[in-house]
Amino acid sequence: MRSLLLCLALWGSAAFAQPVCEVMAVSGEAQRVDGKALAVGDKLDVGTTLRTGGNGRVRLRFIDGSVLVLADRSQLRIEAFSASASQPRAAELLLELGLIGQRVTPSASGSWQVRTPTAVTAVRGTEFSVEVGDDLATAVHVKAGEVDVEATGAQARAAKPRRPVRLAKALNGTRCDASECGAAVAWAAERVARVDQRLGSLD
Repeated sequence: MRSLLLCLALWGSAAFAQPVCEVMAVSGEAQRVDGKALAVGDKLDVGTTLRTGGNGRVRLRFIDGSVLVLADRSQLRIEAFSASASQPRAAELLLELGLIGQRVTPSASGSWQVRTPTAVTAVRGTEFSVEVGDDLATAVHVKAGEVDVEATGAQARAAKPRRPVRLAKALNGTRCDASECGAAVAWAAERVARVDQRLGSLD
């Protein structure tokens, strides 16, 4: 009986799980990690992992109005997401490889966090991109608002704690490896243009 009740409880929680975002646009090769192709209108839950091929791109709209684009040759997992009138937003995304662009709806409280193998970014409302290269180094660029970036590799955790690197409009980019994030610097227009070309539009 106890096993039956547990199964029913698990089935019920899965049946009533609420999607946290919707696929608004897809181009090229884009799928869930289980191989199912993505299509416009698909509703995605926490725990979903997305992957794009060499010419793939996906645009998502989250339930709080935030927009995210997953560029080509990228893999992203929705680790956690909650947002309601009674609770602060809590978003956690894991970018394992590739590039994402985001326009995060401003929020007076709560969090929007992107983790990578070497860094973590924290914002409340802004427009920014995060890229993980083949060497797993992380590059972060801000277009509007502010983002705090910290290195999270084993070497960084073993070192003396450091203040996060804060990115804003004037000093809008940094690169993080397993040990630390570099100082905030202004990115060249050509570099920004290459990122924008891969991401396309957030609208």
